[in-house]
Amino acid sequence: LRIWQQNLNMLMMVQASLLNNPNTAEWDIIVIQEPHINFLCNTCANHHWHILYPSQHYTHPLQRTRAITLISTSLDTNSWK
Repeated sequence: LRIWQQNLNMLMMVQASLLNNPNTAEWDIIVIQEPHINFLCNTCANHHWHILYPSQHYTHPLQRTRAITLISTSLDTNSWK
């Protein structure tokens, strides 16, 4: 597995730049610290990624989500553990 980790300081422009960079196709997993979260409590990603939020992301909306994990859609979801 190829994993990329980055702190985005909650900046939407930085997150969009990361996700639209052609080099992201080289990575299987991207772990984002301080992702941009919109007013609907969601982050943005494209169709190449499955977004995984922490387990309390929606049950405790007043707590800021500090990290998300993006899993490449090229990985078989049946192999996740």
